[in-house]
Amino acid sequence: MLENLFHTLENSDLAIWVKSSPSIFAYTAVLTAHAIGLAIVVGCSTVVALRLLGKARSIPLTALESLYGYIWFGFFINLISGILLFIPEATSQAKMIAFQGKILLIIVGMIVGQLLRVRYFRDTASVNAGVVTPIGRKLAITSLVVWYLALIVGRLTGYPDLVQSWFGI
Repeated sequence: MLENLFHTLENSDLAIWVKSSPSIFAYTAVLTAHAIGLAIVVGCSTVVALRLLGKARSIPLTALESLYGYIWFGFFINLISGILLFIPEATSQAKMIAFQGKILLIIVGMIVGQLLRVRYFRDTASVNAGVVTPIGRKLAITSLVVWYLALIVGRLTGYPDLVQSWFGI
């Protein structure tokens, strides 16, 4: 059933346009948008995490929560551009362990970000006092690990044969 859906996606006019069009607005623009969205999500998440871990103390903790709007903006850029990059090669991408891992790590990264927002930034007394709670520190470390693993694993989707040889699948 999914095979049929993926095959239909791959043969859609949109997929053919993204993959084959000589227009700069096709693959090149979509890939550029994906990189920009990625920079926004990972960059803002990194700023939040590093500040919670004691770096850049001149940035008030109260200012960090405003970055979540940018994180979601970057996420939606990546969602749209990611779908556009996925559909021309849906069948092979969906089977790829690196792709599956990347998607899982992105989901975990966004959940960790929301947990930080709810479990730490909603503790206004701690935030206003400039105190980083143990849960804030743990979630900040988790955020850094997850987002940078997502970057690495996402990049590995460009090397399916290498990944396949590592995992034997």
